[in-house]
Amino acid sequence: MSNCGSTSARWPDWDPRRLERDLREVSAFAPELEFLPVGSTHAPNCGWFGPIPLWPFDRTRPEGLDTLVDSPLSVLVVCSSAHPVVAPTLYPIDPEPQLQEVSDTVWHVAPGQSLCLFQSDGFWDPAASITELLTKAAGWRIEYALMHANAIERMTERGIVSDPSFDAVITAAAQTVSGALTSKRV
Repeated sequence: MSNCGSTSARWPDWDPRRLERDLREVSAFAPELEFLPVGSTHAPNCGWFGPIPLWPFDRTRPEGLDTLVDSPLSVLVVCSSAHPVVAPTLYPIDPEPQLQEVSDTVWHVAPGQSLCLFQSDGFWDPAASITELLTKAAGWRIEYALMHANAIERMTERGIVSDPSFDAVITAAAQTVSGALTSKRV
């Protein structure tokens, strides 16, 4: 009899070194993320839950970022039984996209409410770190705030992770948001 349908062996069982690597890298990148072990309700093959850093990029944080974005993104990271061959799925928990945002591709949210972090499924490299996805998700959070501030009309194709051209847009949008907040108080 074949074990193909068996759920007794999960990817951490057959690749414990990858699990150790993922735990080490994710912990260093986002220490507030809580590990969800195999068998967890929302991540049966393991995952993480919690906030990720707001600005984990290798450049200076733009002025006004904290005015534009009131909180970092909280995510649920779900590893499939085929991890690391298949990329983990990231679900935005806070902020949670609205229904109209899930149904419109400009927001980069898939119909199942996970973040769309790749232009196609083939863009994930199984040797890559989960932190690469977490970095992209942090960029998504900032673009989400820029969309809500009407500073951009659609999320970028490449993301702001390595594109500093949006840093000035962040600062300008933060000034607009700050001005709107000030005029509401007066």
